[in-house]
Amino acid sequence: MIEKGASQGIRLCTDVILFPEENYRFEDMRYFAPPAIFDKNDLDEDGYEDYFHTKKTVFRDDRFNYPMFLYYSEILKHGVRIERDVLPAYDSIPERPIVNSTGEKASIFLQKTDIGSMGVDGSDGQNARLRAYYPFAEGDATIGLYILKTVPFGAFWPTETDGTFHVCYRLSDRRHDDFHEACWYSVKEVIRTKQPQADPLPAPPEEIVKWRLDALDRYYIEKNAAEDLNEPAGYVLNCHPQDGKQLENIIQYGFTGQNILNACNVLRYGYEYENKEYIRKARKTADFFSDTIHIKDSGMFYNLYNIDTKEVNFWWTGLLLPLAYARGEELEALMGPLYEYRKSIIDVLTKMKGAYLRCMNEDATALLRLYLLEKKHGYEHENWREAILNYADFLLRTQEKDGSWYRAYSLDGTPLKEPEIWFGGTIYEQRSSTGTSISFLVEMYQMTGEQRYLDAAEKAGKFVKEYIIDRVKFSGGVHDSIYAKGELIDNESILYPMFGMLSLYEETKKEEYLEGAVRAAHYYASWVCLWKIPLPKNSSLEKYGFNSIGMGACDTCGAGYLHPFQLMGIAETAQIAVYAKDKELFEAARLYWLGCNQTVELPGKTWGYALKGLQEEGYLASWWAADDPMFSSDTGFGNRLKGEGNKTCFPWINAVGVKAYWALLDRFGTTDFSIIYRRFF
Repeated sequence: MIEKGASQGIRLCTDVILFPEENYRFEDMRYFAPPAIFDKNDLDEDGYEDYFHTKKTVFRDDRFNYPMFLYYSEILKHGVRIERDVLPAYDSIPERPIVNSTGEKASIFLQKTDIGSMGVDGSDGQNARLRAYYPFAEGDATIGLYILKTVPFGAFWPTETDGTFHVCYRLSDRRHDDFHEACWYSVKEVIRTKQPQADPLPAPPEEIVKWRLDALDRYYIEKNAAEDLNEPAGYVLNCHPQDGKQLENIIQYGFTGQNILNACNVLRYGYEYENKEYIRKARKTADFFSDTIHIKDSGMFYNLYNIDTKEVNFWWTGLLLPLAYARGEELEALMGPLYEYRKSIIDVLTKMKGAYLRCMNEDATALLRLYLLEKKHGYEHENWREAILNYADFLLRTQEKDGSWYRAYSLDGTPLKEPEIWFGGTIYEQRSSTGTSISFLVEMYQMTGEQRYLDAAEKAGKFVKEYIIDRVKFSGGVHDSIYAKGELIDNESILYPMFGMLSLYEETKKEEYLEGAVRAAHYYASWVCLWKIPLPKNSSLEKYGFNSIGMGACDTCGAGYLHPFQLMGIAETAQIAVYAKDKELFEAARLYWLGCNQTVELPGKTWGYALKGLQEEGYLASWWAADDPMFSSDTGFGNRLKGEGNKTCFPWINAVGVKAYWALLDRFGTTDFSIIYRRFF
């Protein structure tokens, strides 16, 4: 019982000093609390967390996919976990007083919330200790209020009225042979013992696919030669889903655009349901990609085409998609304070011409599959084949001796390394996209029978397994960082190593690749949300019945932000689970399938979107840049409070949702996970 008193609020702090006789510092230990921290988030290996340069990493419970924090010693082969024993049950948007004449709100405030925080503190250079606060406090490592500045952030339980609260933590310890085993044990035990339940699909999978493609088709655009000599064609979906109004006519390849993957999905649907217009549009999209977006001299592909200006552009700063179409004062207005903060980098990047490896690999791989699908139906597209072969030659020509590729290349095929903050300062960052090449090269080998492609894929596979998977150093999958560094630890940067390892194992049957695939799949699965995060009662997501279980987290910095991208790899995750006889891994894939499909606008199930088949890009299950002027209401992206969506819709959402459907059918003949489970487990 908390009695009335002179103080306004109270907060509890629990410190647990582990192995005190050994004096293990922050940099001596390894940590795992997805998605907030993988090892130490320390790609430059200086002993500090990279994105906030701190040795104190304490996060709100709702930033974790499950409120649990692992502390692991490589020397002792010992892991200790702290977790909420009774999950947080309620939260709200507090009333924060104004603290100055500029209208700034308090960052320390009174709030009756069941959200605490936990993590590790080694900032004094002494023995790092596990720490838990109730209610929550975040200090050195918060993204809750601003992108560009860190301020103390936390709540105190108000003591103005009588009341009670109860919080319980569980501590457990266990020996593990290595860090990977300790990490996966943390995830699988939650799946096994807590049995988290995602909501059932709101409609049959084939109906969801139909509506997804119907919505995508509304944003298809093409121009004839009289309108644009390049004759562009593609899917330019870029809107606030709440109104569905197109923002900018940019055809994007790979990453947020996935135009050729969308074309592949559309073509297949066109054949299966005899939709001739779908077939025509898919072919037109692939022709434009092969004839104009393909750079024949180097074998590369551009990443963007601006329909309105009739020119290609460069995706250096997805952060800053406005850079693709805005200039001068308009650019500054759209980007807010971020423009001035990143101006030195922007000034360099806007003059550069080149392409991201990941983007090229994604749609080149999709073009290869599109080509084979058409050939199966009796149609040969020589221009597609030439573009595929030419790009494959680019990959063979630019592969480094250690099997890797750089993250990005200039138009003549020269690796791009500067600015270092954007393209990376370590081998883990500079070569972070290597895994995206592997599946394409394996499929080139399968199509042509030429050993050189498989040799290159295996060489890349060995690099990826050693540097990315085994060392837990994955980053750079996301291209739109707005944080302290241009590369983030994210779910997409471990997905492609997983794809690559699976491709190599299925082609060669070598056990080292299966081991790599299983490890990568375990980390990919760790991005799944395993608890129903409490949302404010008056929030949009609470109103529409959002269930965070099964949704995927995005990146470490933005922990507490969920999205449906994990649909991209669920069939492959399920397949690896079957090979490994790993029931918990299979269950993670099932949860992704259900959770990431839940928010599609459908007949009889609305999320407040303008069109059936639209799905919002992301959802805030925690605080994220709540006070940042970049996301003020007048930008159209405002009100990004906990329990709200991010007001964004891109073509990738439809692409990965439909791809997941086809991939499950191709591998298992069904999308019903219960049938697959009975067959293999």
